[in-house]
Amino acid sequence: MNNTVVLLSTRRLPPTYFDQVREDLGDPNIVIDVVGWVAPSAWVADKVNTFTLIGPGRMPAQPAPDPEPAAEVSEEAPDAVIAPEAVADPETVVADEAKIAPAAAEVAAAEPAPQSAPQPSPQSKPVSKPKPTGAKRVVKAVEWRARRARKVAGRMLPKAIKTSAPVKYLRGQRATNDLGKNYWERVLSRRDVMATIDKADVVVALDAGAIWAGWNLGQRKSSTPVVLGLPAARREFDQLKAPAGNG
Repeated sequence: MNNTVVLLSTRRLPPTYFDQVREDLGDPNIVIDVVGWVAPSAWVADKVNTFTLIGPGRMPAQPAPDPEPAAEVSEEAPDAVIAPEAVADPETVVADEAKIAPAAAEVAAAEPAPQSAPQPSPQSKPVSKPKPTGAKRVVKAVEWRARRARKVAGRMLPKAIKTSAPVKYLRGQRATNDLGKNYWERVLSRRDVMATIDKADVVVALDAGAIWAGWNLGQRKSSTPVVLGLPAARREFDQLKAPAGNG
């Protein structure tokens, strides 16, 4: 029976990455299930067992099959064959074409003249929204002043502080924490995802955004190893393959 690994990821993964996963884990027949926040960069149905997208976006469409080669067309055209009935009988040809001209003119005169399309009626102008008054006006004014104050403060802050390493680190940590919490909440709310994790031999958090979900899964499922990164997953699979000691 093949081992099963569940990969927790919040980044966009290419299809070739899963070949690298099998190589790093030392098992070309391992079953891979992915719980991703972002859709893969291309079609991966032939690379993994399942890929469950729990974040925004859509899964890539299946590539179109290769077109079949078209049949070769001969450059020589077949000889044309004229049917006997296609040739007009000389006796049926009208000698004087001017005789049918008056009849054609009468038919043209009998046709009704084309009617002009009706002109569209002018649309009424949209009614403008009434301006806020009273308490609403005060709230709008306060919100406008707050937005203006934030813009002014952002301009006054020196660029050296904005681009400093501590500020970048704090911004990155805040974004990662928010992503990690959202990812874990989505994992916890999906029954199909939790059922997939229950069947796994090892659960691997691949990036920083999946660490929070991995830690919570480790607290909830002590019987299933939950690790960070593929090297730690390789050690867990090596222990599963090792024969149990005596006693």
